[in-house]
Order: sequence, then C-alpha cells, then structure tokens
Amino acid sequence: MSIPSDKATSRRDKRRGELRELLGQREFRLLYIGQTSSIIGDAIVPVALAFAVLELTESASALGLVLAARVVPTVLLLLLGGVIADRMSRRSLMVLCDAACFLSQLAQGVMLLTGTASLPSMIVLQLIAGSAGAFFHPAATGLLPEVVKPAQLQRANGLMGLSENTAYTIGPAIAGVLVVAFSPGAALIFDAATFAVSALALFLIRLAPGADKPKAGTEDEKSSSIFQDLKLGWEEFRSRTWLWTMVAWAASFHLLVLPAWQVFGPAVARDDLGGASAWAIISACTGLGSILGGVIALRMRPRFIMRASFIPLGLYGLQLLALALVAPVPVIAVCAVISNIGLSMFNVFSLTAMQQNVPIGSMSRVSSYEWLGSIGLLPVGQALVGPAGGLSSATSVLVVGAVWMFLTPALLFVVRDARNLEAVHESHGADEEEGEIKPSASVTSTP
Repeated sequence: MSIPSDKATSRRDKRRGELRELLGQREFRLLYIGQTSSIIGDAIVPVALAFAVLELTESASALGLVLAARVVPTVLLLLLGGVIADRMSRRSLMVLCDAACFLSQLAQGVMLLTGTASLPSMIVLQLIAGSAGAFFHPAATGLLPEVVKPAQLQRANGLMGLSENTAYTIGPAIAGVLVVAFSPGAALIFDAATFAVSALALFLIRLAPGADKPKAGTEDEKSSSIFQDLKLGWEEFRSRTWLWTMVAWAASFHLLVLPAWQVFGPAVARDDLGGASAWAIISACTGLGSILGGVIALRMRPRFIMRASFIPLGLYGLQLLALALVAPVPVIAVCAVISNIGLSMFNVFSLTAMQQNVPIGSMSRVSSYEWLGSIGLLPVGQALVGPAGGLSSATSVLVVGAVWMFLTPALLFVVRDARNLEAVHESHGADEEEGEIKPSASVTSTP
C-alpha cells in the first residue's frame, strides 16, 4: 500500500485551505449561489419552451422561432452589453437583467397556465430574456475579479464551471420532471424563481468602496461615446495575441465542430445506435465529462495557463471520431466523457487567463468581443452543417471536425504569446523556489 509523501499531503492541504478560504468569503458565496441558480434556470428553458410551444402550436418551425428569439438578441447586443457593463455597476446591471428574466419567464408561465399564451407573446417575452442575457454575461465576467483576488481566480472559475456543468446536466431533468408532473407553464414559473434567487443573492453582495462604481478610469473615458468605448475595447482585445488566437479557435469550434456533433449525433443515434435512449446516455456522459473536467481544473495549478488550456482540447476529437465510426454506444459514451473533460478544462483556464490579464476597467468590453467571437458563428455552423453533410456525408464532416481537434494543440502551441502566458498564483515558499509557481507575465503584441 502506497503512503502519500509529506509533500503531496502538504499540497493537498494547501488546496483544501485555498478552497475553504474562497468559500469563506461572503461575497463569493453570494455570487456563486446567484450564478448557480441563474444557470439552472438557463438549463431548464430549452426543455420547458420546447414542450410549451409544441403543446400550443404543434409546429417545429414555431419552436425554432421562439428559440431563435432568445439567442439572436443575445448575439446582436453583446458588444453594447460589454460597454454598458464597463460604464456602470456590474452587480446592479446583473440584478436588473435577472429581474427582467424573472418577469418575462413568470409572465410566460402564467400565460401558459391560464390559457392566454400565443406565439407572438412567447416570441416577445423570449426577446426580452435574450436581450437581458447580452448584458448579463459581460457583466458577470467582469464582476468575479472584483469579488476575489487575482490568485484566486482559477479556483473561483473552477468552482463556477463545476456548478455550471452540473446545472446543465441536471437542469433538463428538472424541467422534464416539472413538465410531466405539472405542465410546461409550471416549469417556466420554476425557471422564473431561479432568476429571483439570483437577483437577491447579487443584490446582497457588498463590494469594496469604489469597486461598485462605473469602471471608466479617466475623464475622457467617462465622457466617451459608446462607439469610442467599443473602439477602446477592441484595442484591448486585439493587442493580446494569445486572446484573439483563443477566440479565433473558439469561433472555428462553433462553426465546424460543435454543430456537427449537435446535428449528426442524434441522427446517428436514431439510425444506427438504437434511438433516443442511446443519445440520452451519450449526452449524460458529456455532462459527466464536463463535471470531471471542472474538478481536475480546480485541483491544478499550472504555471503556463494557456498550455493547460489548449493541450486538453485534442481530446475532443475522440467523441467525433467514435461517432463517425458508429462505434458501440459504450465506446462513444466513454469518449464523450474524456472529450468533455478537455473542453471543460479549456473553459476554466481560458476564462481565468482573460480575467487575470485584462484591465478591470475594460473587462466587460473585452469579454463581449470574446463572447461574440466565440459563439457568433454557431448559428451559421448549425445552418450549414446539414447541407455540408448532404454534399459529402455525415461521416466526412465528423472526421474533419475530429482531425481539426486533434491538430488544435499543435496549432495553438506555435503562438508564442499563448504558450508563454503565465498564471497568477499566490506564492507558497518552497513551491515557488522549485519553479512550480510563478507570477503573471502577460505578453501582448498586435496582430
């Protein structure tokens, strides 16, 4: 039986101590509760809306319109959301966004329960919720560095990512139970309650004096126009080669890779793997992998944070290749676990890198460019992947995605600014002397 060394025990104790310290901070606990509640609400929405719209209209096209009404304004208003979040209190803006989501989902649920819902009303209410999301996300990215110290950001993002992945795993199940036991309207009212909890938790956060004020630092910035703010945010974004490289890759992922999995995965499961039950097992394993990836990221303390971010991405090709080969369900499920471990680690480390190296005054603007660049091409990919599969085959599209993922670590590793970006960690004596923990060394250059 092996006995842990004193050094291994010491490191484990340090990790536990750091987590206790982080969770012992009142403001972080409130933010964690609020974010977790809000994410559970987001995870419930697709299932609840799907059954609500189909019950009301019996039309898949109508469902597509309602779902698009929630996504499109989020994409279109992200840059404006980043500017506003840098101009005012991020906490207050997030409270207002949660309040808007609470009211829209509550109204939607009540209208469904009372039989007064209509397709136009559902579209309008989801437009409101989607617009709120465009302001909430950049504000949330900027608020976390105001709540915790730079050296705590990786642990904080790890915990946030863990709760997010767990919420997206259990959220659809909660929605399904509520729809079956009660009705889609009841599920949407429960969804509204999650936003109320989030708004209350965020409202109770008390930041350091001056931290909850508008973020523009100079008088010129304070009096600048929205377009000037967007330009300044763009300059901050483009001056960091490691950042726009990461976003360019994320855009390719949402254009070439994720749509192939989303569209051809259910189709292959239906035609060759036994139907919806097989896809349910595989989907559950993607959630499990995401949770495990969050746990691993929570325990790691990488010196070079972007290396830790993009090296695991190559694992994602496994699930695409297994699906392309129509492997047995257990094989695809195992590959899905492994693949999403890597993707979850990327999400934690890349977000931490941005929060540690971008000035707090422009964080929300920069994050809005990151959000838009990362997910803006997803609707395009979703629209094109079907025709691409028709011109060649689903197998060909999946193999192309798998090869791209296998090549990703090598392609990103050639970008010097990315591979040499160092993380911020608190020094711990001997560990720092051994070179395991180094201070941040943000390297920036223009493309």
